[in-house]
Amino acid sequence: MTKNTKIVISIIIVCISLFATQFLVNPQKEVPVQYISGMNVINIENPKEVVGFGDYVFVARIDEEIRNVNSSAEDLDPGIPMTTYSITVLDNLKGKIKKNTPIEFSKIGGISSSSNMVTLLEGDVMLEEDQYYILVAAGNDDGSMVQAAATGAVKLDVTSEEEIVSSQAYKDYEKYIEEEVEYQRPRYKSMYEE
Repeated sequence: MTKNTKIVISIIIVCISLFATQFLVNPQKEVPVQYISGMNVINIENPKEVVGFGDYVFVARIDEEIRNVNSSAEDLDPGIPMTTYSITVLDNLKGKIKKNTPIEFSKIGGISSSSNMVTLLEGDVMLEEDQYYILVAAGNDDGSMVQAAATGAVKLDVTSEEEIVSSQAYKDYEKYIEEEVEYQRPRYKSMYEE
């Protein structure tokens, strides 16, 4: 190895070390979040109305984010992205979605290309991979499923599937479904029904 080659390799190693040190000392900052007001036909703060608007209520694990698509000018909400996840349904509370097999689930919100920040409807959250949620979904006319309302995703504070049915949120949603306030709208069947 020549002297020049050794110097170049040494410089590359020093640069990599400085970059790694800088990254560890100053980790990447979180992407900022902007919330957008939505026009709601139901009271999204009332879970009985949220489950009554939805076609399906189920417990699922978020496996991974598949894609984030920005809407176009022809869409209902131009500039608001749509995020699609691969999820695994573990238990159905309302409706019958296939369990224990990966399916797609979409929600309004995600990283907006125009602002390079997370854009969400007020009251909503981005879903986290490897976490459990109670999801309220509506079927679309193409057979897909989308989160029914900004408050239609409730993260469960559990670490295993066994803890889900004994969680307070699970018990609460069983009750909300019994007392749901059904919203009259066109209903569509999901391609993921059993």
